[in-house]
Amino acid sequence: MTDDTTRGLGQPPEAAPTSTTTNADAATSATAGDAEITAAGAPTATAPVTTPVRPGGAGRGRWAIGLGVAGLAVAAIIAAVVVLGSRPTPPALTYIPASAVMVVEVRPDLPGDQLQKLGNLLAHFPGFADQSTLPDKLDESLAQLFSRASSDRVDYRADIKPWLSGPAFIAMMPPDGGAADNPMAFAHGVASLTTTGSVSCDTPFRDLTVTHETYQGLDLVLAPGGSAACVVTGQQALLGDPASVRAALDAHAASTAIDRSANYQKARASLAGDQLATLYINGSAYLELFDEMAGLAPGMSEMLPTLRQAFPEWGIEGLRAEDDAVLFEVAGGPRPSPGAAATPGVSLRPIPAGHQSAILPFAPANTVAYLEGQGTGAALLNSIDQLRALPMYSEMIAMLEERADPEDVLAWIQDAGVIVAADDTGVGGGLVLIAADAAKATERAATLKGLITLSAFGGVDLDSADSTINGATVTTYTINNIGSLVPPGSFGPGMALPADGSVKFSIATKDRAILIGLGESFVTSALSVASGTGLADQAVYKSATARAVANSQTTMYVAIRDIVTLVEPLIPADERARWDTELKPYFAPFQALSMTISSDPASTSRGRFVLTVSNP
Repeated sequence: MTDDTTRGLGQPPEAAPTSTTTNADAATSATAGDAEITAAGAPTATAPVTTPVRPGGAGRGRWAIGLGVAGLAVAAIIAAVVVLGSRPTPPALTYIPASAVMVVEVRPDLPGDQLQKLGNLLAHFPGFADQSTLPDKLDESLAQLFSRASSDRVDYRADIKPWLSGPAFIAMMPPDGGAADNPMAFAHGVASLTTTGSVSCDTPFRDLTVTHETYQGLDLVLAPGGSAACVVTGQQALLGDPASVRAALDAHAASTAIDRSANYQKARASLAGDQLATLYINGSAYLELFDEMAGLAPGMSEMLPTLRQAFPEWGIEGLRAEDDAVLFEVAGGPRPSPGAAATPGVSLRPIPAGHQSAILPFAPANTVAYLEGQGTGAALLNSIDQLRALPMYSEMIAMLEERADPEDVLAWIQDAGVIVAADDTGVGGGLVLIAADAAKATERAATLKGLITLSAFGGVDLDSADSTINGATVTTYTINNIGSLVPPGSFGPGMALPADGSVKFSIATKDRAILIGLGESFVTSALSVASGTGLADQAVYKSATARAVANSQTTMYVAIRDIVTLVEPLIPADERARWDTELKPYFAPFQALSMTISSDPASTSRGRFVLTVSNP
């Protein structure tokens, strides 16, 4: 199994290793180090000491010396574990300039535990039960992909794989010269690839007339017109535009690459475990790039104050395989403090910290989709304020405010959620809104019911009926002429609702919650959830959310397997055989999707997407 050469990037800059020794050298060094520890730590037989230690000064001195030696020994062991247990920075990363706007990391070597984890994950799918053939099967799959994409012009094993024999990093660089009126000024980047050591620049520049330039003692190969450059040094190959390739060589020579960036180290350390791929965004460089691109499109410069408010110092995304899940993680650093000359942004309302859900208890066991947002009212008002500050949206916001005051409509909403459930009668769903207290929920529900009743004076054929479910009053409305209320042509040519078509929806309050459900059954089922029988108590939901972000403010859950079961009967008969034999075996292992997000402008914000699988 290949070692993960990215672990340890969270170390402070001054402690980050900069050695670019080969794998063989590293292995030799580690072996030697292990031998030294073994020799130093081996017990040595000695005769028992029988001389009594008196409590005098000499005795206390011996105890002090003994404890000091023991302390030094423990410290030495800890230091050895730290030094030998940490993994060096990938040499490919030491060629990525710290000024990069974005950096993509791809790990075809399947670092650390990822070979085993990916094998266990793929074993749920047809054809991957034998993990001993996993590398060959992955090569075969990639070979077919490249062959089809290139119309059989690219052979993955011969043309691509030798260039991807270890960590690969692809960086987008800032524009060279900053020509705001020239989009090509922004097409700058470099790929730093770990190769087998047997590649040359002849492959990427095949059939081209190239020129050669000596740069830092290396042969820099240039494509016609200086459109691209390539250089190979040992096992490292650099491909990109000439300026970016030279900048990569300079960064490596001066030890100023992104591996020394404190923000990159924080970002990489924020991801748990080994990764198959990552995407890093340099916040300040991205904003500078956006600023320079503002001249390419009208209105972009007006978005800068809003973007600066929202954009973190750094951001990173990571993809990781687990035994029973695919884990996609997102993290972002704190928002940077605006400079004295910066254009002030909109004053934003604080979003409450994540807290125990008041909506999840209403989700029945047969829920197939669930979405919850905490601090929804404040978040929506912040978005409206930010849009109002942009000239391109200000007129639209003004028109909306003429109809209703956003503060009055939204400020009372603390949390909001959408629940979709399926039963024998079909699929139903609804909205759950959480107010500050029961009195506010009752007041808002009464206002909403009053508005619905008034609609009867506008030509709506409306019926209503009340019922009681678990102590809560449920009002069910029926609109009997929904078709006549929809203007002709709203659904396209030849499509229209029947004039006498009907639709039902229900409204109820329960403590701080207002429930608004489509159909008759949703509100009833939501109010009937007993302790221990809801969505939160189901094994599939627990498995999907076991890796959730702590104190999540945004939560989403999708029961993929249940949705596939619902959709399967709708597959046309002439497609059923293909579904059963070719597609269903690959869909069947997917179980559920979970998303959780926790945001803190002053600290690290996190998001986690988990796609779980199991044997069907």
